[in-house]
Amino acid sequence: LTIGVHTCHDAGGLDMPREVITIQVGQCGNQIGCRFWDLVLREHAFVSKAAVYDAALSSFFRNVDTRHANLPGLPVGDQIRSLKARCLLVDMEEGVVNSL
Repeated sequence: LTIGVHTCHDAGGLDMPREVITIQVGQCGNQIGCRFWDLVLREHAFVSKAAVYDAALSSFFRNVDTRHANLPGLPVGDQIRSLKARCLLVDMEEGVVNSL
């Protein structure tokens, strides 16, 4: 399940999702979701060789500075520090969620 959070206008003036949150439920959902995030990162790395947090990554990830306790978000254009996926994981076994 994917939910668009914010919207922006595309070239045609239509509202388009800007940020995306995924909800992964159960073992199957979490396994597919894990593969999805891996694919998103691999595709982005193939297209963009610079290690810069850009608009494409900001749709799916938060770029955070893990040196701080409250994990402040870093703006688009900054160097990639630590990417955190915008997703909600649901599973009866916490071990599955913790391993992702």
